[in-house]
Amino acid sequence: MPRVPLAALALSLLPAAAGAHPHVFIDAGLVLNYDQRGRLASVEVEWAYDAFYSMLILEDHGIVPGPAGLAPDEAAALNGFDSDWEPGFEGSLYLGVQGRRVALAPPHGFTAELRDGRLVSRHVRPLAEPLPGDLPLLVEVYDPEFYVDFSMPAAPVIRGRADCRADFRPGDSYAAADAYAAALRDALRRELGAMADEGAEEMVQVDIGSVGADEVRVSCAGAS
Repeated sequence: MPRVPLAALALSLLPAAAGAHPHVFIDAGLVLNYDQRGRLASVEVEWAYDAFYSMLILEDHGIVPGPAGLAPDEAAALNGFDSDWEPGFEGSLYLGVQGRRVALAPPHGFTAELRDGRLVSRHVRPLAEPLPGDLPLLVEVYDPEFYVDFSMPAAPVIRGRADCRADFRPGDSYAAADAYAAALRDALRRELGAMADEGAEEMVQVDIGSVGADEVRVSCAGAS
C-alpha cells in the first residue's frame, strides 16, 4: 500500500498523530464459493470505493461520466484499475482456521463499474488449496497499515452449501484509528532520530494488524 514520506510529515504529524485517519474508504462484499465436495475453493471480492476517491480515479483516467453513466470504452478502460498490486500486498482479505492463516492464490478476473457515483471493482481470490468445509472459518478484510478503512456492510454470501451460517461481528473504527495514531507516533519518534543521523528521507510504515476490523465467523454442518 502507499507510503508517506517522513520528511513531509515530520513537523505536522509528530505533535498531532492522534488525528491520523485513513485516506480511502471501501465497503467490501464477499462471496464464499464452495466446490462440489463441500470445500471452500475461492472468494469473490467486491470493493466499493468512496465517492471522493472514485472521482480522483475517474479524473486520472480522463473520464467524465455522462447522464447515462460510463460509455463502453470508458468502462473497459477502468477494468483492472486497482489490479497493480505492490510486491507483498496480500489483498486485504484474510482467512483463518484454527489459529492459522489460510493461503490464497493470486487474484484474477478484475472488472470495474461505476455505481451511484462510486467505483466498484471485483476480483477473485482462489485458495491455494481447497479448505474442508467442516472447519470453522474466520473471515476478515482490513488494511494493517490503515491507509484504507475497510468495512463489510453485510456478511458474505455463501454459494455451494446450504448448511453454513455466517456470524457477522462488527469492528470498531475508533479502536483502529487509536491504534494507528499510537503506532504512527512511535514510528515518527524512531525514524526522526534515524533521519537526523543518516540525513536521508525515510518512509513511515506502521502495522496495526486487524485491530478494529469487522469479522465473520463461518460454520458449516460438522464444524467444531
